[in-house]
Amino acid sequence: MASNYGSDQEMERALREHFEAEAQELRTPENLWARLEDRMDLPPTQHPVTQVRRKILGALKQNWFPVMATGGAVAVAASAVFLASRATQDEFQYGASYAAAPEAIAAPAPAATAASAMAAPAATAAPMPTAAQPPRVVIKEVPVARVVEKTVVKEVPVEKVVTREVVVEKVVEVEAMPMKQAPAPAATAAPQAAAGQPAVAPAPARPPDTTFQDYGRQPFVATAEDAVSTFSLDTDRTSYQLALSWLHEGYAIEPDSVRAEEWINAFDYQYDLPADDWGFAITSDVAMHPLEGSKHLVRIGFQAAEVSDNRPLNVTLVLDASGSMGDGNRVDIARAAAEAIRQSLRPQDRLAVVHFTEGVIHDLTVEHTSPDATAVERSIQRLAPHGSTNVQAGLNQGVRLADRIRRERPEAYNYVILMSDGVANVDATNPFAILESAYDRNALNPLRLITIGVGINNYNDVLLEQLAQHGNGWYRYLDNTGQAQATFSRENWLALSTPFADQTRAQVTWDPDLVKSWRIIGYENRVTSDQSFAEDRKEFAEIPSGAATTVFYEIELHDRALARAGQEVTLANVELRWVVAETGQSRSQRAEVRGRLGASLNATGDPLLQLGAIVALSADRYGGLFDGEYVAEISRDLTELEDRLRSLNSSLGGLGAYQDFRFMLEHMAERARAQAPPAAPSGYSR
Repeated sequence: MASNYGSDQEMERALREHFEAEAQELRTPENLWARLEDRMDLPPTQHPVTQVRRKILGALKQNWFPVMATGGAVAVAASAVFLASRATQDEFQYGASYAAAPEAIAAPAPAATAASAMAAPAATAAPMPTAAQPPRVVIKEVPVARVVEKTVVKEVPVEKVVTREVVVEKVVEVEAMPMKQAPAPAATAAPQAAAGQPAVAPAPARPPDTTFQDYGRQPFVATAEDAVSTFSLDTDRTSYQLALSWLHEGYAIEPDSVRAEEWINAFDYQYDLPADDWGFAITSDVAMHPLEGSKHLVRIGFQAAEVSDNRPLNVTLVLDASGSMGDGNRVDIARAAAEAIRQSLRPQDRLAVVHFTEGVIHDLTVEHTSPDATAVERSIQRLAPHGSTNVQAGLNQGVRLADRIRRERPEAYNYVILMSDGVANVDATNPFAILESAYDRNALNPLRLITIGVGINNYNDVLLEQLAQHGNGWYRYLDNTGQAQATFSRENWLALSTPFADQTRAQVTWDPDLVKSWRIIGYENRVTSDQSFAEDRKEFAEIPSGAATTVFYEIELHDRALARAGQEVTLANVELRWVVAETGQSRSQRAEVRGRLGASLNATGDPLLQLGAIVALSADRYGGLFDGEYVAEISRDLTELEDRLRSLNSSLGGLGAYQDFRFMLEHMAERARAQAPPAAPSGYSR
């Protein structure tokens, strides 16, 4: 359809005159939001345009509603922005070119007209909104394959809000970003709640379209039936990072997302390094249970040696370029992480890049070459979202390239790094089916699969966690570009990429004369059969150089053991087995689990041990919050743990990790209290 206006300037002038003439007559209908939602005619949830429209509408509804009585200008802006996103739907879905245009951000005032908002030049970057600011409007250049400078006039009746809209189908996307809950400062203590008042305001429900696996909780096991506990060691901490990000985004923590071992291992307990560089330092501690006086807690720590290894690296980046990556800043985070990896590699290392949507984007594939190659840098910068998600196709191509360079350079360590939100929807979507398709049969020089998760809503934690666990690698979550750059800085990445031990597992054998029953906290999807302990299996953990792993047990002692309060006793033996990453040689190590019975947790004099115990029990209890019959007990336990954590402020208050966890535990305890049934009436008068 031909334009009725001779130029963009004339069109903008006409729009401005049109809105100024009608502004006085505009009124906001009480059911405006329902009308707009009814008229959105949304495509499927994962569609990028759907996500843009919902963000716009949600931001306006939540943050700009109070100013709508000032003349209806926001209603005009909402309709115009919505129609702009709808007009470019076809081009946004499949018409975008692969070149990623630089992003520019403008922050117009809330009362700006639709025309000025769409036509505003994208020149400078505005700061992130604070609590006092309205939602920012992000204006991005979006490459459009078929439409470059086409102007379309559309007659769109929208009740009395807008009688006609002129939509410019140029290379412009307008995205409204709702304000986020400000994170708790890491350097100051969280504010105390007034007596009888909740510590924090209840957070809203989980983000939409998130996928987690509820693995249940480990039961107590009588030593008379089974005195042996076998599990794979774990150094992941993604479950904890996800929970912290959720709270900073204003969401409640999803109990199904909690893997207690990952919360425990998110903290540095400052274990001593081993005396030599061939094995682990194994330490143990025993203390009275802080919640149940009849039980004890046992902590076992495994500290790997720090070794320097100058072997070269073969790295294959597998980048998710599907449409769901267009949500928020996922592409920016993935691009920043990929670029940080590229810059951290050395001249003797080799780097390849694979992009995938519903298939591999061959035009952007770069086979292994120098990290400084222009083709590598250009491929990373051209990451852009479009199409569906075929993780299987991307990993298959990545494994093919990694296997080829492994045969050419057998002396190098080999990493395949998948960066994605995990939302696979084409071909295999099950992690085991994907791994079977991309199976690595070389156990002596394995391909190590690292998964990097990005995003909040529309996120599949299960896929990414299981791919890493069974792909001989590890899993991380990145919340922002700064975190991406820090995680893969040269110093940090070289430590993470130096494997100390492969296929690492532990077996704890309790003394049935002293221990009546035992229960491991967390590790639900890493517990394995006792028979498998003697077998080298790829799903057992890779431990990087200098990494530490911690496990907590709840144990119940026999009366004859309790009678030895104050004495130091051996409660169990622990054996560790692993494969030396450099040589493929199998090794083992043994130690005793010893401690003084009857000592309170506070009496240990180790605030980091106390912190670890609180983290372990909090994650374990909160993970069972949906078990309705136990909500009252969970609420009681979390409240007690919250009080204990506050008592550590004098010794640990200067640590950002302590303040972050205190912020989290306050939300967890308050949510549990809100779900707990009311106490039964006592029958007494006030």
